[in-house]
Amino acid sequence: MTPEIDADRLWDAHMRIAAIGPTPEGGSNRMALTPEDTAARALLLDWVRPLGLRVEQDAIGNMFLRRPGTDPSRQAVAFGSHLDTVPTGGRFDGVFGVLAGLEVLRALHDAGVTTAAPLELVNWMNEEGSRFRPAMMGSRVFAGDLALETALSTTDDHGVSVREALATSGQGGSLVPGPRDWACWLEGHIEQGPVMEATNTDIGIVTGTMHARYFQLVVTGEPSHVGPTVMGRRRDSLAAAAEVILAVERIALAAEPGGRASASWIENYPNARGNVSNVTRLHCDVRHDEAARAIAMEAALRAELAAIATRRGVTIEVDPYTTFGPIHFDPALGALLRRKAGDRQLTTRDMTAAAGHDSVLVAPHCPSAMLFIPSVGGITHNPKEYSTKEQVALGARVLLDAVLELAG
Repeated sequence: MTPEIDADRLWDAHMRIAAIGPTPEGGSNRMALTPEDTAARALLLDWVRPLGLRVEQDAIGNMFLRRPGTDPSRQAVAFGSHLDTVPTGGRFDGVFGVLAGLEVLRALHDAGVTTAAPLELVNWMNEEGSRFRPAMMGSRVFAGDLALETALSTTDDHGVSVREALATSGQGGSLVPGPRDWACWLEGHIEQGPVMEATNTDIGIVTGTMHARYFQLVVTGEPSHVGPTVMGRRRDSLAAAAEVILAVERIALAAEPGGRASASWIENYPNARGNVSNVTRLHCDVRHDEAARAIAMEAALRAELAAIATRRGVTIEVDPYTTFGPIHFDPALGALLRRKAGDRQLTTRDMTAAAGHDSVLVAPHCPSAMLFIPSVGGITHNPKEYSTKEQVALGARVLLDAVLELAG
């Protein structure tokens, strides 16, 4: 019996996961290691229980669900993504990669097909980095890019550590995080952009990623009363931060079309109506598809920060807490995905990923590749994020075809 993707079952799985942590606008909020994320993980385990998989979790909360092969000497073909979301998340970012992988395993089970190589479905912990920084935390620890103890000691905005959240949620496992016996890694993902839709592309073949540099900034001024303090004597950290945010935007505009930059998080103290702000923290990043250009963007940002600090009489501390990319994915795996899409008469396009993905951390450890499906309107990290039922199924079919060839 030939394995076939069940489009209805795959779509239903997306809708059932989306119902965990629903937002009023129709999206999902399942930040890492929250009760909502834990419930989504539990539902995934309910779905795989009939498949007879070996279930393991490591000490940072990554999930590994293995289907044995017939040849014990073969390394596993691994695939997956993440179930956590940003606070204003949609129904497909990350989730598609996990559920497409689940559907591959279900299709093989239904058809009674056992591959020679083992198969391993992975759900990475805290890919988004919305609750705990940095993003791709689980895969970073897995890859040795971030020390386990450093990750466990990281706290969220409410002072809860990753160690505490793992214990509360029951998501910490006994495995020591580290690379596994994988022959290769595949990740399916939504594009998160408008290119595929605009070019009528069915499957994006991701050849690599941008280089991104992340910063936490602390702007420190002086507290004072908003009434008596004349404008010329103020050392207003929030006003300085406003200049920083606009400077980040200018740097991004100057770096187009290959560059991006954002200031996407802010915390202000004392945040009181009668006080001139004196401590403002913000997050920003710069990225470009050319690493040298991203580094130049950072230099431009630092020059702007120095000028703003001098002009406004504040200090600006810069913590360059992480980077990702650039990564070039395995050309042979990309060619395989391209060929499998072509076999189904699907159009393809080679693409560079502008966002961070767990595959960036996996790629140095085994041959890796990513495939994209279109995002309607290019909307992502938004409750309106959407890929059609047909697009979701087509992506899963290409993943199935590739896994069957790779695993034998």
